[in-house]
Amino acid sequence: MPAGAQRAIEYAECVVCFDDMYKEQAGVFCKGGRRSCPHFLHLRCAKMVHDSSRGGKCCPVCRKAFDGVDAVPGIDDDPHGWFKVVDLNGDGKLSQREVVEVLKAQLPIDYLRLEAELPDLWNTWDVNKDNIISEEELLEPNRGLLAYIKREFPRSEAAGIPDIRTDREGWFRYWDYDKSGTLELDEIVRALIKTFKLSEDHSRIESMREMVTAVWAIFDTDGSGGIDTEEFSRPGDGLADSITASMNI
Repeated sequence: MPAGAQRAIEYAECVVCFDDMYKEQAGVFCKGGRRSCPHFLHLRCAKMVHDSSRGGKCCPVCRKAFDGVDAVPGIDDDPHGWFKVVDLNGDGKLSQREVVEVLKAQLPIDYLRLEAELPDLWNTWDVNKDNIISEEELLEPNRGLLAYIKREFPRSEAAGIPDIRTDREGWFRYWDYDKSGTLELDEIVRALIKTFKLSEDHSRIESMREMVTAVWAIFDTDGSGGIDTEEFSRPGDGLADSITASMNI
């Protein structure tokens, strides 16, 4: 899986436009009337993937084939329809992983804290200890697991993105989540899309990807697949200056 897609899933973003999943209606891929894989995208992006010949009709994350796209209803608008869509195997119950992934996709919650604390919380609602939870246990107003999560796990605002033009190293460090000292091509593309708020324009997303790909080999001289801080930030001939010059900013 490309590094950009890995980061998007980890940070609850759409793998196509890299904007926060909860900001738009979610969509899922289907085959033969059933969900074909567990991944969520923005509905508009899932439809774009469906309509595009790029890569065929395959999920961009897991490459499983699909033949249609279903919208995920709002949790509050249609609880029963919502549960039916997110219940991947149709058994009428959700696992911890299913709950985490759909809530990351649809709610502005502190998903990192939720992932860390849900195993302990789960026992309170998983009364028969079978590691799955029923529709009633999840959605019961005021007392269900969903109501508790919405109340107890609000999402805090992220720190502002440093200006790539005036603070190249700060910008690089901001997006270097694992502090490895390198960023891969897809991570740079994702970071630029989010920095310049291009998520709503698929044509500009593709143009950004093509631009970075075109100059990548010039800076990744050892073919490692990653660019380090010095290669990115070097004044005059670093990747940051090449990108900003290409964008006329």
